[in-house]
Amino acid sequence: MLLRSRLFRRLFLPYLALIVSMAGVLGVLAATRLRHSHVEDRRRAFAQEARLVARMVRADLQDRRFEELQRTLPDIAALLRARITIIAEDGSVLADTMAHPRDMDNHRLRPEIVEAAATGEGAGIRWSDTVRADLLYVAVRTDSGCYVRLAEPLSRLAEHLAALYWGLAIALLAAVGAAGVLCYVFALRHTRPLFDLANLAEAFARGELERRSTFDKGDEVGALARALNDMGASLAGLVSQVARDKQRLLTIVSAMGDGLIATVRHQHVVLANPAAASQFALDADKVVGKPLWESVRYETLLKAAATVVQSGRPDALDLTTTSGRVLRIDLRPLPESGLVLVSHDKTESARYDELRREFVANVSHELRTPLTLIKGFVETLRDDADLEPRKTLEFLGIIEKHVAQLTNLVDDLLDLAELESRPGLPRAAKVDLSQTVQRVVDLVRPAAQKKEQSLEVAPSTETLVVAGDPDYLERAVMNLVDNAIKYTPARGGIRVALRSRDGKAVVEVIDNGIGIPPDALPRIWERFYRVDKSRSREMGGTGLGLSIVKHVAQVHGGSVEVESKVGEGSVFRIVLPLMHANGVA
Repeated sequence: MLLRSRLFRRLFLPYLALIVSMAGVLGVLAATRLRHSHVEDRRRAFAQEARLVARMVRADLQDRRFEELQRTLPDIAALLRARITIIAEDGSVLADTMAHPRDMDNHRLRPEIVEAAATGEGAGIRWSDTVRADLLYVAVRTDSGCYVRLAEPLSRLAEHLAALYWGLAIALLAAVGAAGVLCYVFALRHTRPLFDLANLAEAFARGELERRSTFDKGDEVGALARALNDMGASLAGLVSQVARDKQRLLTIVSAMGDGLIATVRHQHVVLANPAAASQFALDADKVVGKPLWESVRYETLLKAAATVVQSGRPDALDLTTTSGRVLRIDLRPLPESGLVLVSHDKTESARYDELRREFVANVSHELRTPLTLIKGFVETLRDDADLEPRKTLEFLGIIEKHVAQLTNLVDDLLDLAELESRPGLPRAAKVDLSQTVQRVVDLVRPAAQKKEQSLEVAPSTETLVVAGDPDYLERAVMNLVDNAIKYTPARGGIRVALRSRDGKAVVEVIDNGIGIPPDALPRIWERFYRVDKSRSREMGGTGLGLSIVKHVAQVHGGSVEVESKVGEGSVFRIVLPLMHANGVA
């Protein structure tokens, strides 16, 4: 890790290179000096050995026994491990241990002979044509004027020097190794704190603001470490505060009922709250970072957004989504080509307006027909004084029928208004549903008998008690049983069952009547909705009975269900929460 640091390399490698270079230079100088010293020592030794040989061959030289000298020299040369050459004063070779004198050139001009002639002793290193190798030559002049020369191949000298060079190399390597360790320790000591501080700064950049430096010296690096620690603590506090503010803002934005989408340059989404995700059918997490046009596929909205960004002026528009939602969208520009989009869901408001208009139209229609008939028959009775008594009674019966229909309609409207205006039950009491069902069946049995219908209560061993208003519950069950009697043909069958399901009480009204078409099932709970309007009016229905049943169930914390097939009958259910033994529903 440290070797990859440029600062560490800048401190360690130059010093190491300097030490290696100095060691190399010193090694070369030492090797050169060692070679020179060794050669000089060898030269002096050869000079002494040459003088010794001169004394040994003095007699042979004086008596000019050159043949005898040629035979004895090899033995002396073997002892000295050197080549011996005897040269006359004129340069002719008198004897040699490695060649015959007749085959050798005149040596008068050899450098070592020239030097020996001048100073009594001479030396030199050169190539020998006789032995075909570099030799060290040392010559001395004898009293008789002849010269004794010793020669040794430099290869032997190199062997001696190699051992010395190896020792020198090992010493230099040891010195370089020790110096390298010292350089490493020096560089490490100075770079490790900086390396740790650099890692600390990188950790801060990654958001790891809890990291701290443990380096605490009194020098400048220590001051830097303390400054970084203080900066980390300050940044951690600022980031924590920003995170809290961001979380608070996101909580507020997430809790907004209105949708909110914020974009930056090029309309890339940076924020979308759950309300906006629901309204535009988006994934709030996946939409962030994408362009607005990839997520919101409404051309009018995208054009308005582009106009707001370009002009810098706010705008607003109404949009109906593919899911049928009606949205009021306000667009406001943000700095740096940003945009904030706030969408208010007006679906319920629009639906209430539509329901209100529909309700007014339905009520007007429901009131107009009986009022028109009543007015007509009243005018007939008033203007025709000679009307037969039988006709008068018939007209009065019709008037009475429509008055009763109007009364039922007003009563149902008042009941609905009361149910919708109260957040809870008018009064809550323990209600035994089996008794409620039995009372309803007893009340409507004459109507069923009039159509020769069988009306029965399914036997049940359970006692199902709910918390609620007994009058409202009886009214809801009454409406279901009354509808079953009205829409079941003569001699049909109606059964009322009471059972428990998943900890709730279920009241079922089952008939084998005309049934309900599948497309009408979702709407039968709406006010004034009739599957067969003419048939319903003939039976005196107001179109509010099932709506009242639904509201009664909801105000008791329950729900309604329906199953039906045309020509086979229907099953209506009221599902209510049971009251437990502790009296809590």
